Amino acid sequence: MIDEFYRLARDTLRQHLAAAGVPFRDDDGDLLVLGHRLGLSIGFEGFVQQGKQTIAPLDVQIHLDGDTAGDRFRVGTLGVGDDRLAAMRSAIEEWHLLAASPVLAALGAEAVPLRRAAPLRQMAGWDLFPGRAGIRGTLPAGLEPNGDFYRRLLEVLRRQVAGWPMPREFALRSSFIMATVAEWKCEIQAAIDGYVQQAFADELAALAWPTPAAAYLYKQLFVLRCNGPDET
Repeated sequence: MIDEFYRLARDTLRQHLAAAGVPFRDDDGDLLVLGHRLGLSIGFEGFVQQGKQTIAPLDVQIHLDGDTAGDRFRVGTLGVGDDRLAAMRSAIEEWHLLAASPVLAALGAEAVPLRRAAPLRQMAGWDLFPGRAGIRGTLPAGLEPNGDFYRRLLEVLRRQVAGWPMPREFALRSSFIMATVAEWKCEIQAAIDGYVQQAFADELAALAWPTPAAAYLYKQLFVLRCNGPDET
């Protein structure tokens, strides 16, 4: 089953690159894209049946340019469908929007036409490529991409990024934020490059998160790019 997830994930990367008009080639199981090497690792422990729905909990690591740990762009997804194949495809689609798409965009392969009109956002000297927010439940007012609360969230992220040392060459880094809000209580998890950062999470938790009556889960991966001192 992991082999099937791997095939679906690689096909999704190929489709993204083809849509973006970016050449690539296969090399020993990896994809070579714009001078970079992309590899994948899949974690899957089995399907879960919930009523008539099949759930596929999936964990995907992206190994960029020999990064063996793969934690920098690692995300977990839940695919939901009427059968196993539909759940698998749902999980891979969510992974693509959460993680693969912003990573590829940061490498210079922005999806077409999804991001063609999206302005390039700068954050403390880094180019910012937000993945699509993953939402369970109803997206509350304020967490929309142009919402007031979302802008405050990005300001907390900006302060984190402003403390990073500027690399001397091309580099990609990541920030992952996840909030679970239920019964007017909020639990926040935050990571930089795949490593939990409690101070970052505490600063996010101090924000006035929207607390509607209905519970929701929000998660988002932000990919940040620096081209080195000559380009910043």
